[in-house]
Amino acid sequence: MAGAFLYDDRVRLAAVSSVAGSQVATMPLSNLADAQPRMRARWAGSAAAVLADFGADTAIEGVALLSTTLRATDTVRWRLGALEGVVEAAPVFDLNLTAPASLVTPAGWAFNRASLGWCFDQTGQLVQVASDQPRFDYDPATLACRGLLLEEARTNAVRNPRAEGATPGTPGTAPTNWAVVSGFGLASTVVGTGREAGIDYCDIRIFGTTIAGVTVEFWFETTTGAAAAVSQIWSGGVFARLMAGSFGAPFAGPYLRLVEHNAGGTLLGGNTGSNIAITTGALATQRSSYTATLSQATTAFVRPGLSVIYASGVAVDFTIRLGTPQAEQGRCISSPILPAVGVPGFSARSADQTRITGLSIGAASLLVQCQAQVGLSSPITVGGFSPNNDFSNASYLTIDTAGTCSWIYITGGAGLSRSLGGANNAATILLGANSATSNALARNGALSGAALPFVIPAAIDRVTIGGTPWGGPSLVGIATGVGTYQRVALYGSKLLDTQLTALSGTGSSLVAAAVAHDSGVVASDTSDAAQGNVIMLRSSAASGRYLRVDVSAPGLTAIDIGRLVAGPLWRLSRAVSYGVQEGREMLDQRDRNLLTAAEFPRPALVNPRITRFSLAILSSAEIRASHRAMLAAIGAAGEALWVPEVTLSAAELNARSLWGAIATPGEESMFTRDTPAGNARSFRIVERV
Repeated sequence: MAGAFLYDDRVRLAAVSSVAGSQVATMPLSNLADAQPRMRARWAGSAAAVLADFGADTAIEGVALLSTTLRATDTVRWRLGALEGVVEAAPVFDLNLTAPASLVTPAGWAFNRASLGWCFDQTGQLVQVASDQPRFDYDPATLACRGLLLEEARTNAVRNPRAEGATPGTPGTAPTNWAVVSGFGLASTVVGTGREAGIDYCDIRIFGTTIAGVTVEFWFETTTGAAAAVSQIWSGGVFARLMAGSFGAPFAGPYLRLVEHNAGGTLLGGNTGSNIAITTGALATQRSSYTATLSQATTAFVRPGLSVIYASGVAVDFTIRLGTPQAEQGRCISSPILPAVGVPGFSARSADQTRITGLSIGAASLLVQCQAQVGLSSPITVGGFSPNNDFSNASYLTIDTAGTCSWIYITGGAGLSRSLGGANNAATILLGANSATSNALARNGALSGAALPFVIPAAIDRVTIGGTPWGGPSLVGIATGVGTYQRVALYGSKLLDTQLTALSGTGSSLVAAAVAHDSGVVASDTSDAAQGNVIMLRSSAASGRYLRVDVSAPGLTAIDIGRLVAGPLWRLSRAVSYGVQEGREMLDQRDRNLLTAAEFPRPALVNPRITRFSLAILSSAEIRASHRAMLAAIGAAGEALWVPEVTLSAAELNARSLWGAIATPGEESMFTRDTPAGNARSFRIVERV
């Protein structure tokens, strides 16, 4: 069997720190390199992470955690490499905006919206959010949090999105300002109104057999309701659900429309979207929208609606649920905007505004993860940082209608920029970074960087999210319709280009190429019988400056580790001789009364493991190199890790490997040259506990 010694412990002289977790002061981290494993280090909680800095690239072949409180099912992971490969970059703040329940905002965080707002909550309900309160929007189908919703100011030109004023009947009365048009063999019934998932709706039935070609029309405004003008860009939308029957065999549709009228209400022309799918699924999951540029020279009003076209002789019978219609000037539909209940009228939502002030920013890296809306203005500001109200010394991220992102950094009005292409409606992680010597933009794993001199502006004190109007009178972070933000983080330096690339691609700054070894998460496979030892070996040495060891012990309130040992191995070239002895040194006592012969057993705290063996065929090279170096390095006062067989399973490796002295004080620790090509040495190792 092929055994090995780990005697050159590199952790003993390394700078050891705790990456995460709290350390109990009476059991400090320095105990990890102490000669006595019983003087343990302790972390409060169920996880510990240790970082050893060797000061330079160091060959590591084996890592051992000695005298721990770990159990067989607890896990361990060790990594070796450059710092950016094993330790996450530490941000000034890092906001996970998809977990609002646990969100802790930094000092200086402020949010404003001068009106009510609406979004879907964690139960899938459309809810009203008070003014000056952030909106965390949820997917009504999956109930997953989409993130912090930031939108520009918009006005809903549909005066009655709550479908108020309807009277059931055939035909009944449509909601105030709504209209239902059918005819040519088709009749309509206003079935009734109600609320589904917080969405006010009206159910309308269309039925009969067409006697000529007919367009069934559902209008959500009158011909003189929503003021508009030529060349304006408008968006319309509605929640729609099929409640009964089917649409049959329409010639076209259902589809959305934005029809233009002049000042007298005369029809000028129509803008028609493509067919949309309306199913029996939940109303909240079926919001369709359409955007058009108004083209008629005398346009004064725009009328949003939904239509279905039928040929003659078609049997029709369907009931459609229409909820919260909306028409607004802009390149995309925004979140629902509603008037007060019982007070129909045009309703407005103010811009969302958010920023973090009171910072001191020099060289820095800003991460913004967002899901931009389709149809953005070109370009819009995603976020950035600057001195107060000083656009001439700002650095900021933008995205345009083509999906191109830019990182623009300005000093004294003179600007530089980096750009990267992509999609504007896809989840995007953006990173902009400045230093005095280089600047970079990273996006979804791609990098655009340059080694350009840059004078970092003084007094940068705020991060803004959104940001229009940049260059305006106040850089307060007025949103520009970006959409949802999932994460915002600020780092107090320009990260390495490799870190920026990794962070924008995976959300983590850890650079895979900077890792020389990663064991992955493995079970500790240890127990009290193995002294809680965890021995982890490589098949050959790997080199790196930093060693990181992560331990997870779910359910424990504290984790104790006696020694952390790491270094190269002396792998024996030949087998250990037969006659190996393994067992325990029995330190238990059994006192006996001399008169009565009664026994009084006293168990020891631990009976250490012990082994005796001979290395019968050591080569001359091993004696002159590894054996000589081991004796000189540790003598009888130091310890080594003895590994009886490097190919053992993890559980057997922990049960049989010993940390202890290789020589006894006063012993003549010598080898015997007993053949022309071989040497022998006997060992007795008692586990150090």
